[in-house]
Amino acid sequence: MKKILFVLTLFLGCTFAANAQGFLDKIDRALNKVENTSNKVDNASQKAGRIGGKLNSLMGKKGQNANAAEMTVLIEGINLAELKKISTGLESNKKVSDVKMKYNSSGSTLTVLFNGDSEALFETLKKTSPLITDESVQAIEDEGIAIKIEK
Repeated sequence: MKKILFVLTLFLGCTFAANAQGFLDKIDRALNKVENTSNKVDNASQKAGRIGGKLNSLMGKKGQNANAAEMTVLIEGINLAELKKISTGLESNKKVSDVKMKYNSSGSTLTVLFNGDSEALFETLKKTSPLITDESVQAIEDEGIAIKIEK
């Protein structure tokens, strides 16, 4: 009788072990699928990064502007046409990553991503418009420039 119980226990134990091994194999296959999908996503994102870098270099935006600082230029007494001219002139500068313009007849704002300090940005502004001179500046600070144009 002991032999029969021993054989029966051994048989049931092997059956449960085989079922457990099958379950572990299913988990292992699922984890492999997740890992393969993750690798495919990583490869696709690396390709997209390379393509984006190539497109940016073709369009003239280099990686050198990645550490550009956001500076605010407040300009009083300027019309919309002249503000657009200044904005366009800044966008063509290689040290400028982006320019956002907000016009108001009492005081307009240019938000500039500039790779340099505020004094260099002021020198760039002077080159874009004859209205901006040393006499028209009211403040030059680390985070921005204030200009008042009197006609």
